[in-house]
Amino acid sequence: MAFGVELRRLSVPSVDRRMMLGIGLAAAAALLVLAVTRPAPTVSVLVAGADLPAGTPLSQLDVAVKSVPDATGFVAGNELGELSDWSLRIPISRGEPLVPSLLQSPHRVAAPDVMAFEVDASHAVLGQLSAGDLVDVYVTTGGGPGATPSTALVASRVFIIDASMADTSGAIDRAELLVAVDTELAETLTSALHQGEIDLVQVGP
Repeated sequence: MAFGVELRRLSVPSVDRRMMLGIGLAAAAALLVLAVTRPAPTVSVLVAGADLPAGTPLSQLDVAVKSVPDATGFVAGNELGELSDWSLRIPISRGEPLVPSLLQSPHRVAAPDVMAFEVDASHAVLGQLSAGDLVDVYVTTGGGPGATPSTALVASRVFIIDASMADTSGAIDRAELLVAVDTELAETLTSALHQGEIDLVQVGP
Protein backbone atom coordinates (compact mmCIF):
# COMPACT_ATOMS: atom_id res chain seq x y z
CA MET A 1 0.00 0.00 0.00
CA ALA A 2 1.54 3.31 -1.04
CA PHE A 3 1.12 6.60 0.73
CA GLY A 4 1.43 9.93 -1.00
CA VAL A 5 2.88 12.85 0.90
CA GLU A 6 2.21 16.34 -0.32
CA LEU A 7 4.79 18.99 0.61
CA ARG A 8 3.46 22.45 0.77
CA ARG A 9 5.66 25.24 -0.39
CA LEU A 10 6.78 27.54 2.37
CA SER A 11 6.91 31.14 1.42
CA VAL A 12 9.83 33.12 2.94
CA PRO A 13 9.06 36.80 3.26
CA SER A 14 11.48 38.97 1.33
CA VAL A 15 13.64 41.44 3.20
CA ASP A 16 12.45 45.00 2.91
CA ARG A 17 15.58 46.88 1.87
CA ARG A 18 14.12 50.19 2.88
CA MET A 19 13.44 48.84 6.36
CA MET A 20 17.00 47.54 6.70
CA LEU A 21 18.38 50.88 5.48
CA GLY A 22 16.27 52.69 8.03
CA ILE A 23 17.49 50.42 10.83
CA GLY A 24 21.09 50.97 9.75
CA LEU A 25 20.69 54.74 9.67
CA ALA A 26 19.04 54.72 13.09
CA ALA A 27 21.90 52.66 14.55
CA ALA A 28 24.49 54.99 13.03
CA ALA A 29 22.68 58.02 14.42
CA ALA A 30 22.57 56.43 17.88
CA LEU A 31 26.30 55.72 17.78
CA LEU A 32 27.00 59.28 16.64
CA VAL A 33 24.96 60.73 19.50
CA LEU A 34 26.78 58.45 21.95
CA ALA A 35 30.16 59.55 20.64
CA VAL A 36 29.24 63.23 20.82
CA THR A 37 27.72 63.12 24.29
CA ARG A 38 30.32 60.80 25.86
CA PRO A 39 32.64 62.85 28.10
CA ALA A 40 36.25 63.07 26.94
CA PRO A 41 38.77 61.10 29.04
CA THR A 42 40.53 63.19 31.66
CA VAL A 43 43.65 62.93 33.81
CA SER A 44 44.06 64.08 37.41
CA VAL A 45 46.76 66.69 38.09
CA LEU A 46 47.88 68.56 41.19
CA VAL A 47 47.00 72.26 41.47
CA ALA A 48 47.25 74.97 44.09
CA GLY A 49 44.19 74.88 46.34
CA ALA A 50 45.15 78.34 47.59
CA ASP A 51 47.93 80.86 47.04
CA LEU A 52 51.07 78.83 47.79
CA PRO A 53 54.38 80.27 49.02
CA ALA A 54 57.86 79.15 47.97
CA GLY A 55 60.18 77.08 50.15
CA THR A 56 57.51 75.30 52.25
CA PRO A 57 57.06 71.49 51.97
CA LEU A 58 54.03 70.70 49.84
CA SER A 59 52.64 68.45 52.57
CA GLN A 60 52.07 71.60 54.65
CA LEU A 61 50.25 73.44 51.87
CA ASP A 62 46.79 73.33 50.31
CA VAL A 63 47.32 71.17 47.22
CA ALA A 64 44.19 70.13 45.33
CA VAL A 65 43.38 67.78 42.45
CA LYS A 66 41.88 68.83 39.10
CA SER A 67 40.86 66.82 36.04
CA VAL A 68 42.26 67.97 32.70
CA PRO A 69 42.15 66.44 29.20
CA ASP A 70 45.94 66.43 28.89
CA ALA A 71 48.50 66.24 31.73
CA THR A 72 51.54 67.01 29.57
CA GLY A 73 53.86 69.33 31.47
CA PHE A 74 51.89 69.03 34.72
CA VAL A 75 52.34 66.87 37.83
CA ALA A 76 49.85 64.05 37.32
CA GLY A 77 48.25 62.13 40.18
CA ASN A 78 45.72 62.23 42.99
CA GLU A 79 48.16 62.68 45.87
CA LEU A 80 51.60 64.10 46.63
CA GLY A 81 53.31 60.77 47.33
CA GLU A 82 57.09 61.21 47.03
CA LEU A 83 56.65 64.96 46.52
CA SER A 84 55.45 65.54 50.08
CA ASP A 85 58.79 67.01 51.18
CA TRP A 86 59.35 68.97 47.97
CA SER A 87 58.65 72.69 47.77
CA LEU A 88 58.04 75.43 45.21
CA ARG A 89 60.85 77.54 43.80
CA ILE A 90 58.49 80.50 43.40
CA PRO A 91 55.00 81.27 44.75
CA ILE A 92 51.99 80.29 42.64
CA SER A 93 48.37 81.43 42.76
CA ARG A 94 45.25 79.46 43.59
CA GLY A 95 44.22 77.15 40.73
CA GLU A 96 47.62 77.12 39.02
CA PRO A 97 48.92 73.63 38.20
CA LEU A 98 52.09 72.25 39.72
CA VAL A 99 54.78 71.75 37.08
CA PRO A 100 58.09 69.90 37.57
CA SER A 101 60.20 72.95 36.68
CA LEU A 102 58.75 74.86 39.66
CA LEU A 103 59.47 72.12 42.19
CA GLN A 104 62.64 71.60 44.18
CA SER A 105 63.70 68.66 46.30
CA PRO A 106 64.45 69.12 50.02
CA HIS A 107 68.11 68.56 49.15
CA ARG A 108 68.12 71.77 47.10
CA VAL A 109 66.62 73.69 50.01
CA ALA A 110 69.42 72.52 52.31
CA ALA A 111 72.09 72.97 49.58
CA PRO A 112 70.94 75.80 47.29
CA ASP A 113 74.20 76.30 45.39
CA VAL A 114 75.51 74.33 42.41
CA MET A 115 78.98 72.86 41.87
CA ALA A 116 80.35 71.13 38.77
CA PHE A 117 83.14 68.56 38.55
CA GLU A 118 84.28 65.60 36.46
CA VAL A 119 85.35 62.13 37.51
CA ASP A 120 86.33 59.00 35.60
CA ALA A 121 83.26 56.91 34.84
CA SER A 122 84.93 53.90 36.46
CA HIS A 123 84.88 55.83 39.74
CA ALA A 124 81.31 57.08 39.30
CA VAL A 125 79.18 53.90 39.16
CA LEU A 126 80.40 53.40 35.57
CA GLY A 127 78.62 56.60 34.66
CA GLN A 128 75.22 55.17 35.61
CA LEU A 129 74.17 58.28 37.48
CA SER A 130 71.26 60.57 36.75
CA ALA A 131 69.52 63.64 38.12
CA GLY A 132 67.99 63.00 41.52
CA ASP A 133 70.51 60.38 42.63
CA LEU A 134 72.32 60.62 45.96
CA VAL A 135 76.01 59.74 46.26
CA ASP A 136 78.59 59.36 49.00
CA VAL A 137 81.96 60.88 48.09
CA TYR A 138 85.23 59.15 49.03
CA VAL A 139 88.76 60.43 48.49
CA THR A 140 91.87 58.23 48.32
CA THR A 141 95.25 59.81 49.09
CA GLY A 142 98.84 58.72 49.71
CA GLY A 143 99.11 56.21 46.92
CA GLY A 144 102.74 56.96 46.03
CA PRO A 145 105.57 54.40 45.65
CA GLY A 146 105.86 52.29 48.79
CA ALA A 147 103.01 54.13 50.50
CA THR A 148 99.73 52.65 51.63
CA PRO A 149 96.78 54.60 50.19
CA SER A 150 94.20 55.92 52.59
CA THR A 151 90.52 56.25 51.75
CA ALA A 152 88.05 58.40 53.67
CA LEU A 153 84.42 59.39 53.35
CA VAL A 154 84.33 63.18 52.88
CA ALA A 155 80.67 63.85 52.01
CA SER A 156 77.42 61.91 52.42
CA ARG A 157 74.22 61.93 50.37
CA VAL A 158 75.27 64.57 47.89
CA PHE A 159 72.34 65.38 45.57
CA ILE A 160 73.01 65.15 41.83
CA ILE A 161 71.26 67.88 39.87
CA ASP A 162 72.45 66.66 36.49
CA ALA A 163 74.79 64.00 35.14
CA SER A 164 76.13 63.25 31.67
CA MET A 165 78.91 61.25 30.05
CA ALA A 166 81.77 62.87 28.13
CA ASP A 167 83.31 60.90 25.25
CA THR A 168 87.00 61.70 25.20
CA SER A 169 87.80 60.04 21.86
CA GLY A 170 89.00 56.66 22.98
CA ALA A 171 90.28 57.69 26.40
CA ILE A 172 88.46 56.86 29.61
CA ASP A 173 84.97 58.32 29.58
CA ARG A 174 84.26 61.02 32.10
CA ALA A 175 81.14 61.63 34.16
CA GLU A 176 80.24 65.33 34.19
CA LEU A 177 78.23 66.19 37.29
CA LEU A 178 76.30 69.09 38.73
CA VAL A 179 75.72 68.68 42.45
CA ALA A 180 73.82 70.63 45.09
CA VAL A 181 76.09 72.21 47.71
CA ASP A 182 76.24 74.81 50.41
CA THR A 183 79.43 76.74 51.24
CA GLU A 184 80.83 74.07 53.56
CA LEU A 185 80.16 71.18 51.18
CA ALA A 186 81.65 73.11 48.25
CA GLU A 187 84.87 73.64 50.23
CA THR A 188 84.98 69.97 51.22
CA LEU A 189 84.53 68.69 47.69
CA THR A 190 87.00 71.19 46.21
CA SER A 191 89.63 70.14 48.74
CA ALA A 192 88.98 66.46 48.06
CA LEU A 193 89.34 66.94 44.31
CA HIS A 194 92.80 68.40 44.84
CA GLN A 195 93.91 65.92 47.49
CA GLY A 196 93.53 62.66 45.61
CA GLU A 197 91.28 60.36 43.63
CA ILE A 198 87.51 60.70 43.98
CA ASP A 199 85.08 57.77 44.09
CA LEU A 200 81.30 58.10 44.12
CA VAL A 201 79.00 55.51 45.64
CA GLN A 202 75.29 55.69 44.83
CA VAL A 203 73.10 55.41 47.93
CA GLY A 204 69.42 54.88 48.47
CA PRO A 205 66.90 57.66 49.04
